[in-house]
Amino acid sequence: MHGFKTTALAGAVLLALSSTAANAQSATQLKKELDALRRQVELLAEQARLAAPAADARELAELRQQVKELKEQQAKAQPAAPAPAPTVAADADQATRDAATVATKADIQGVRADFENYKYENARQLERKVPSVTRNTSIGGTIQVRGTWQNPAQNAGVDNGATGGNTSFQATPRHTSFDVPSVTLSFAGTLFRDYTEGKNLTYTLGLASGSNFAGSPQSTSSAGRTLGVSSPTGSQLSITNANLAYSFFPTNGGQEDAKGTLTAGQQLVPFGLEAQANEEIRPVINSAQFTSALSGINTRQIGLIYRGDSFVNVDYTNNYRSALFEYAFGVVNGSGPNKSDNNGKKDWLGRLAFTLPADYTSWLRELKLGVSYYKGYNNLANSTSNAVVQIANSTRAGLDINYTHLPFSVAYEFVQGKDDTLATASATATASSPTFVKKSRGQYLNLGYTWGEQFLASEKSLAKYDDYWPKSYQAFVRFDSFDADTLNNAAARAGSVGDKTFITTVGLNAFFAETTKLQVNYLLARNDAPSSGIYTSDRPQKSQGLQVQFQYGF
Repeated sequence: MHGFKTTALAGAVLLALSSTAANAQSATQLKKELDALRRQVELLAEQARLAAPAADARELAELRQQVKELKEQQAKAQPAAPAPAPTVAADADQATRDAATVATKADIQGVRADFENYKYENARQLERKVPSVTRNTSIGGTIQVRGTWQNPAQNAGVDNGATGGNTSFQATPRHTSFDVPSVTLSFAGTLFRDYTEGKNLTYTLGLASGSNFAGSPQSTSSAGRTLGVSSPTGSQLSITNANLAYSFFPTNGGQEDAKGTLTAGQQLVPFGLEAQANEEIRPVINSAQFTSALSGINTRQIGLIYRGDSFVNVDYTNNYRSALFEYAFGVVNGSGPNKSDNNGKKDWLGRLAFTLPADYTSWLRELKLGVSYYKGYNNLANSTSNAVVQIANSTRAGLDINYTHLPFSVAYEFVQGKDDTLATASATATASSPTFVKKSRGQYLNLGYTWGEQFLASEKSLAKYDDYWPKSYQAFVRFDSFDADTLNNAAARAGSVGDKTFITTVGLNAFFAETTKLQVNYLLARNDAPSSGIYTSDRPQKSQGLQVQFQYGF
């Protein structure tokens, strides 16, 4: 009977302890219950001592064991004393003192309030000051500001490039001019993202305004051939790129994966080096002469073009990727930008480039050889009635060699054009008028030396503080020639003599921000002697010019 009572009492004590822990009472209530348990333990101990003579040894041992267990549970149930505040040395800095200071409930509530205010203000700024688009879009653009000097002066009556649009002529001769030759705006984004294989559908939209001041070899004025003439659209805003591109190869893999993209719409023609070089990477202010003289490759075209590469080599240590072969082929209207096809024939084009396989540390790295071909058709019209009388063949073939191994760069390109041309006066041209093949030829050699870190692959992967960007400088010299008719026989064709122009350009480029550069070009032009042997003011034997252009992008 005695053993039953003590066991029941001990069970009650254990139940009370477990109930107290389960209900997680306050410290004051827990202290009161512990005091009550302490008194019960003392009472049990007293009863055990008094009942010891009457109890047998086994019951006494059980009672002592229960008392011991009750004391152990009582010790475990004692509320933990709060951790003493860390002590801080008297000479400790403010950061150490702040770290040792215990945050109060008011401090925590203050941080929460500040965080909520930040979220509200950030959402407000995004709503009011950040443009919203339906699909993800990247916006970019470039602006050019240029000053020119030329000698001899541009004569009165020659199209004034500063006014643009070929809408007005110069009243008096001039040596200098300030111009904004080009303003571009571009939009690009992803219309469909393939998260499984990375075969994405992307888009590009480009707009341009301003005059194209690239040298115009077919111009009747020396200034036009050397420094350029205004574009037909002048200062009007026109569409440059408008296309969709689909990747047939994964784009979410590694750099070693091959690339293959089909682009539909208005785009640059993949011919040679100069025709598809944008303003950001072209060292010379003016393009090579043949790009503005040979139709088909000198403007954007509308059509389908597939671009890709194969046999890719990647050096991850130096962040360097090179493909053994790069290729492009396609079909286009051939009538230029923003125009429907103007005849019943399509123009075809193709390009293949081979990069010499070499290690990143080799001097032969980035030695590339390319060949290009363009097959097109031009309309021959009667200049009196403006009626098209014949569809003429037009071909362009090119060879290019490029070597870019910092700090040195060498680029050479040779292009030859063949065009069916009316052999008689265009004013009386008919469908049966005879034609001949006029051959034209252009080539250039560009030598450059670059110092600085902006174009190093290792530098591009490094984090940069704020708007800091390493500065780079590039000095170059270019030799450019174009012969509009290679016959050079005055007896056969008088116009084939004296139509060749040589332009030597010496320049310096300063890249002092990520998308900003300052260009200074000095040009010296020399013209072949005409069949008469007498030079004119519009085509002097020599002319020179100085161009200073500031280009910045966003």
